[in-house]
Amino acid sequence: MREIREIKQDELKDMNRIEQLAYTALRSVTQSEIDERLERYKKMLNEDPEVSFHGLFENNELRGSMKLYDFSMNVFGKFLPTGGVGSVAVDLLHKKEKVAKDLITYYLNYYDEKGFALAALYPFRPDFYYQMGFGYGTKKDSYKVKPSAFPNFKNKQGLSYLTKKDSKAVVDCYNEFASRHHGMFRMEGPRFDDALESLKVKTIGVKRNGKVTGFAVFSFKPESDQNFLSNNIHIHQIIYTDRDALQQLSTFFHTQNDQVNRIIFLSQDSDFHHLFDDARDDSDVLIPSVYHQTNTSGLGLMYRVINVKRFFQQLGKHNFNGVSTTVEFNINDTFFENNNELVTVMFNNGKPTVAPGAKSDVTIYTDISDFSSLVLGVVDFKKLHLFGRTEVSNEEHMDTLEQLFYSKEKPVCTTAF
Repeated sequence: MREIREIKQDELKDMNRIEQLAYTALRSVTQSEIDERLERYKKMLNEDPEVSFHGLFENNELRGSMKLYDFSMNVFGKFLPTGGVGSVAVDLLHKKEKVAKDLITYYLNYYDEKGFALAALYPFRPDFYYQMGFGYGTKKDSYKVKPSAFPNFKNKQGLSYLTKKDSKAVVDCYNEFASRHHGMFRMEGPRFDDALESLKVKTIGVKRNGKVTGFAVFSFKPESDQNFLSNNIHIHQIIYTDRDALQQLSTFFHTQNDQVNRIIFLSQDSDFHHLFDDARDDSDVLIPSVYHQTNTSGLGLMYRVINVKRFFQQLGKHNFNGVSTTVEFNINDTFFENNNELVTVMFNNGKPTVAPGAKSDVTIYTDISDFSSLVLGVVDFKKLHLFGRTEVSNEEHMDTLEQLFYSKEKPVCTTAF
């Protein structure tokens, strides 16, 4: 008999074993590493109210596990509860037995019952989760630039190393950034303490009147095993709340030119290359006809609306660009039947109201995965229609629908889970 429930402390060893086999690239190879991971899990279980461990048991034996996260995500300026899932792992002996499917179904029900409207995850395969109703999020760019590409603004007087005593100030800085950017998750508690205490990772920050206005978390990694003097900087996190903080951090990275070959970092800002004096990476690749490669790009975080009615209710004060119209959403959600229904929404000067039975001006037909990307501003309505991902009952309303869902900002996220 199968059951899915929270994992107890004395079952963490089994969970770790399954994760080690499922994620071989992240496996621990020594007993001390295994013990360290178990201690970290025990600490999360006992001290972190936002994270819980859940497992699928069959005949009282653990077959698969996952971590669930109670996040709060900035959705067009309002923080909405968002359920995250990570570390979905299935025992190698029980693959192809629908363990992952049952875990994800449980996960969606779990957050639906808690009153959440949104879910998010990092996919091991985007196509797998797309079929489960998760829509693509904003692509992420990976840059590999010379330190000299960062402009030298000749100002880094506010920079200092940050330590554990700066923990709250760092989190406050992060949350201020999150409050200004659609898609960012709020951070509760000492989330940066591991980085602030680490000997391998460095954290620098800009301080003004005791307040951290920007910071960067980075580490040095050898570029080659044959030359210990040649290193790259890997930026793990860079956050700034004003122009001055960005300029001081830029100046810092510019001044590492004598010891560093390349600086590697990730960004979801499609305009970020305009910061650099030379945005080219080290590939020396020309894209026809004469486009110099600046970065590689990939899909990552995926989103899912798990309750369409609740989503619009929670965004009742958001202004969908001043549009007045009534839309019937015919959403196809075959994976999560609770969400597979017609929903009519009246938009009055942009403000949405769920209106069951109201006469609609237009009906949109789409899958929940594409709907999720659309309503979060990842993709424009006309593009989805062009690509055959959505249909409308009357194409005369295309311009209205394009304006309704237009977002000047795509969702961005720097939280790994």
